[in-house]
Amino acid sequence: MGAFWLIMAALVIVSGYTSINAVVKAELFPAEVRALGVGLPYALTVSIFGGTAELVALQFKQAGYESGFYWYVTACIAVSLLVYVFMKDTRTTSRIETD
Repeated sequence: MGAFWLIMAALVIVSGYTSINAVVKAELFPAEVRALGVGLPYALTVSIFGGTAELVALQFKQAGYESGFYWYVTACIAVSLLVYVFMKDTRTTSRIETD
């Protein structure tokens, strides 16, 4: 039963992020470059980290340190969290109202 509540807590956190994700990204860029500003970083990060995930996991496994991949993913998440923490507050710097 404990796993159920853990999964539910994770789903609440993910739904909180995904519910405002698109609006926050749209507010960061002016309309002329909005698609490029949102799409290019997304495509680069997915191709770099998603494309190399299997290779990195296999390297950790060959080195005999399988849990290293867990720490690699955790470090990537921590960097992402730092970006969100230090990102400009879009309540005062929204690009939507100035377009």
